[in-house]
Amino acid sequence: MSFGRLPRRGSHSDGGRLAWLDAARALAIVGVVLLHVSIGHFYGLPHADDWVLPRWDRINQVVAVVRMPLLFVVSGMLAAGKIRRGFTRGNAILSAVTNYYLYLVWLAVYGVLFLASGPIVVPFQPARVQDFFIQILQPRTPLWFVFALAVYMVLFTALRRVPRGIVAGTAFALGVWAAMTWSVESPLWTRAILYVFYFVAGVYGRALLIGVASKVWVLPVTAVLALVTFWMLTLRTLMTPAPLSLQNALTIQVLQLSATVLAIALSAQLCRLRPWARAGSWIGRRTLGIYVMHVPVIVAWHFAVELGPLALVKQLTAGSLWFDLLYPLLLTALVIVVCVWLENTLGALRLGHLFRLPSRYRRALYRRADGRRLPRD
Repeated sequence: MSFGRLPRRGSHSDGGRLAWLDAARALAIVGVVLLHVSIGHFYGLPHADDWVLPRWDRINQVVAVVRMPLLFVVSGMLAAGKIRRGFTRGNAILSAVTNYYLYLVWLAVYGVLFLASGPIVVPFQPARVQDFFIQILQPRTPLWFVFALAVYMVLFTALRRVPRGIVAGTAFALGVWAAMTWSVESPLWTRAILYVFYFVAGVYGRALLIGVASKVWVLPVTAVLALVTFWMLTLRTLMTPAPLSLQNALTIQVLQLSATVLAIALSAQLCRLRPWARAGSWIGRRTLGIYVMHVPVIVAWHFAVELGPLALVKQLTAGSLWFDLLYPLLLTALVIVVCVWLENTLGALRLGHLFRLPSRYRRALYRRADGRRLPRD
């Protein structure tokens, strides 16, 4: 039996539900790319009008309510089976090792880009070489998400026999404490604590979320709850660079959870439309590749704009209000397409190990449902 005949990544028994799960994940990754397009490139350009940048900053703050919570909830839903089966009868170890392997590979890629940037300022650039190497255990780039997935797989598989209420309650308390302790300006590794509850919610709430996703009544209920809690917090609170009070930290958890359920239910309803389902699935099945590559692609585009080949972009954002307003969305779409193209191209060039653990290690770690390893060829 060849290793290539393993079950495909992302496949599960939910049949048609896979489409809306992937579409929900696509919504989250689009929000992530939009943020990094903005802070890593768009915000530093000249603008046709002074109010353009503040408006896009507010849009990104609003999207932040659902961006990472949704990504973690869906990740938890897809990891639930591996966690439930444990270390010997599932592939939690394979998943954890794969994610940490990807983290290290792309941390090295990020490091090369940062060194090559020279005087050009790019986001998430380490101040010293030591700051780069410390990230092996303490993430300080957007790759913290991949690192967190690796840690979560080991941690929650180990805790699978602990009562769910205790694990979920502790994760919720940790999220509230993190919101009261750190701010948006804190090191990125703190996000792994801030959002841990949403991964747990995806793992333990998978069946419930699948059950309610197709219910139309979920849309108005979660929409009203999200709007009420958003009104209670105000945009000023969401945009504050300071840690939150206890009341606001609790409220924002309710806001993010209700907005996440709303996004999942909306994805399920929109996937009744074939074009939306196809587009969402196309992006959602490629989320990990897009995630690890989008920052290097943005940095490369930023180089091209700053160094001259694409200097026309600066003239357009400075002179055309419509282009200035639409540019973050256009560039987000371009970055996603380029990431998918690059992953396919690198795979064709036998560089697929940039996106997956080498096959001999995958074979060694893979476990069937009965706990047995794959037979040798």
